Amino acid sequence: MCLGALGCDHSTARTAAFRARPDSTKAGDLQGPFSGQVSDAATHDPVSGAFVYASWTYESGQGAIQPMGFRFAVASTDANGRYQIERVQSPPAGRLTDFQLVIYKRGYVAYRSDRRFQDLGPRFDFAQKNNEVQLDRWNSGLSHVRHLRYIGGGGPLASLTAWEQDEAAVELSGGGSSKMSSDLLSTLSDGRLIAAQLLGEAEIKDITGFDGSFESGPLNDEADTDSYSSQHFKALGQPEVYDVALRLWRLDGDASQERFSELESTLPGVSLRNDIADRSLLAVEGDIQGFAFMDARRGLVVLITCGKGQCSKIEHLVEIARKVYENIQAVMPQGSAP
Repeated sequence: MCLGALGCDHSTARTAAFRARPDSTKAGDLQGPFSGQVSDAATHDPVSGAFVYASWTYESGQGAIQPMGFRFAVASTDANGRYQIERVQSPPAGRLTDFQLVIYKRGYVAYRSDRRFQDLGPRFDFAQKNNEVQLDRWNSGLSHVRHLRYIGGGGPLASLTAWEQDEAAVELSGGGSSKMSSDLLSTLSDGRLIAAQLLGEAEIKDITGFDGSFESGPLNDEADTDSYSSQHFKALGQPEVYDVALRLWRLDGDASQERFSELESTLPGVSLRNDIADRSLLAVEGDIQGFAFMDARRGLVVLITCGKGQCSKIEHLVEIARKVYENIQAVMPQGSAP
């Protein structure tokens, strides 16, 4: 769970426009908690690794109403397509006025708790708990411009949808389809770095020569938090040895040293390399290879794993790690902080 900045304690909140549960007429609680399950609208199979972005907005004042700020939280769906957002603590002053949930996974039409994509009309079937979400598959007849407007922005969500901007630009210029960009290096509004910014599928293909397709999203091992973020590139129609995964820890100097030392002592088949950033290592177990590095000044530790089907040479994995570090340096220039 990752929360935007505001104070704690309780405040008044407006009555929610959504129900507490699908089978209830009782109004929900804007503060949460929230839970639900995401499935494929066509197959009804659970959709794992979908990005879940929750946001709360606040206002203050009695006569002259003024925006007071917002909070946000991020999570991802597990192997069963389930998500959970914890109850948010409100600031001591002001009012909680609105809540919005956005669920996004590449290859699908996004979901918003307040509006439908098809006609932008209000949504009436959202529920605070046990919410049922069915995502429609994306098709070439849909508009990326309209989709981006529908999704909106906000922190990590804006970064994950950055690839659609190229498609939208082509659409607005009247051109045909273009190669989906892997450039996810937009700086987030709150300065937070996430794994999705650091590596794109086109960059993997350029290095390894893979000619297939990936499905990408957060890993299911643990939810994104203030200090952890992940991105999984699952090779479609291929065994696991063609997958690539990236884990990112955002920590202060001492904690990043401890995290890297923990990786060094727990990963199998470790050999120190120290050829990327401050410290780096290579780990090998069977058909899975891992490369980790630490940038102490930025407070970052990165672990990249790649199966031997995708990274048939160690040099492929090392080159991917170099590309990730180049992207870190581009997003966080010398002197910036995580």
